[in-house]
Amino acid sequence: MTPNRKKGLIAGIVLVLVVLVLYIASQTSTERENISKPEAILRDILAPMQNGARVIAENIGNWGAYLEGLDNLRAENEELRKELSALRLQLVQIDEYKLENERLNKLLNAVDDYSQKFDYHTTTVISREPSTWYKTLRINGGSADGFKSGMPVVCAEGLVGRINNTSEHESEVLLVTAREGAVSAMVQNTRTIGVVEGDTETANLRMIHVPYDAEIENYQQVITSGYGGIYPQGLLVGYINNIDLQSDGLMLNIDVRSYVDFYHLEEVMVLVPQN
Repeated sequence: MTPNRKKGLIAGIVLVLVVLVLYIASQTSTERENISKPEAILRDILAPMQNGARVIAENIGNWGAYLEGLDNLRAENEELRKELSALRLQLVQIDEYKLENERLNKLLNAVDDYSQKFDYHTTTVISREPSTWYKTLRINGGSADGFKSGMPVVCAEGLVGRINNTSEHESEVLLVTAREGAVSAMVQNTRTIGVVEGDTETANLRMIHVPYDAEIENYQQVITSGYGGIYPQGLLVGYINNIDLQSDGLMLNIDVRSYVDFYHLEEVMVLVPQN
């Protein structure tokens, strides 16, 4: 048998089978009580395939619904993420307001100690140079606000320094921790007079020019003496932390610790003399 005749025979057989399947399908498409044996066999053969096709079709539909639900979940998740970010920002702002309110309340409570002699102006620290961190800082407010060189600057914990120079809307504050910011001071309990000077490198304070026989003790308060014409009497400088005798045996070196956290200053108060 030639190849062409073989191909023709195969095509004829396929055609007969197709016609047979179509005929059987047309016969089985109507409802009948009795079906032929070939129809029953064909139904048994086709049943798994029909079930498989039905399951696949149902799964395809379910998969489409799943994908649609996944898109909805993704969109909802993105929306929730945005809302969560907004809430975090609000919480941060609320915390900032709370902390600022606490600091301002402390400042206002400290006002009672100064209000009889000074008007006060609460303002904020706006900049600090890393190279002069314990020497100077800049605050809001200047000559336009009545600020002048030499005015004391305090916070709720005590003396910060004094205004060194001003522009129209800003002022530079020389900190008490700077060597140039020395303060005439006294031990509050014993009225022992000395000078408190700072170490710009470490922000430590020490009280000098105190006689070796001065009756002072650790943890006594140190305040401004009012001498020198810069600071009024009674501003809190710190407390005595340690007492050493100088090498010559005539004077004491006194370590003074300020209550002020100079590293985290944010709000301060400028004292403006009433007269």
